[in-house]
Amino acid sequence: MLNPQVKRALLAGLTTVLIGSVLTTLIFAFAEETQLGAQVFDKKCVMCHGKDGVGDTKAGKMMKTPDINVEEWKNGKTVADVVKTLRAGLGKMPKYEGKLSDEEIGAVAEYTVAKFVK
Repeated sequence: MLNPQVKRALLAGLTTVLIGSVLTTLIFAFAEETQLGAQVFDKKCVMCHGKDGVGDTKAGKMMKTPDINVEEWKNGKTVADVVKTLRAGLGKMPKYEGKLSDEEIGAVAEYTVAKFVK
């Protein structure tokens, strides 16, 4: 039989290991989602919006792509707003529903909000 002090120490150690494992899993999941979002942004968005979101690429100028760094774009933009825009398109921006998976749309929306909405 273990004395109460040893039991508490073991429980504290196991709790620390469990919390560490959960946090590590969450960090890796977030990193994978961020990486997917960055990949999709680079593949589908950069050609018009540019890496910096300004929209001053050749295609962006032709399409009159808005600068997603400006305050009117940032104010109130949520991941849900970006998902809706990605699914349906907006102006000359094509819709990506059916072209990107739900996972890709969600990842690029999260990435875009994290990068440009401050």
